[in-house]
Amino acid sequence: MKRGRPKIEEVPPPRQYTRVFNHDDGVTETWHYNLDKFPNGPFKVETKYSTNHLTFEEQNALLSKTQRKYYNPSNDKYVGYGRAKQLKLI
Repeated sequence: MKRGRPKIEEVPPPRQYTRVFNHDDGVTETWHYNLDKFPNGPFKVETKYSTNHLTFEEQNALLSKTQRKYYNPSNDKYVGYGRAKQLKLI
């Protein structure tokens, strides 16, 4: 057995990783790093907003065609997919 302090095995830092930031207002940011592609910072940032910040039209656009609400100008109300098709709104 050797005397003295044992060797310290230095593990190099990772070259590819992601960081996730959660903000107080419900926004989640995911930063993607790949130091082989771009050594100065993240090469891609994904931002996901909570649905509370979206307007009705934006939330409606995210739904599938059969789940959306369609505006009926004759009575100023929103109707479902089947009724909108009967009224030839779509």
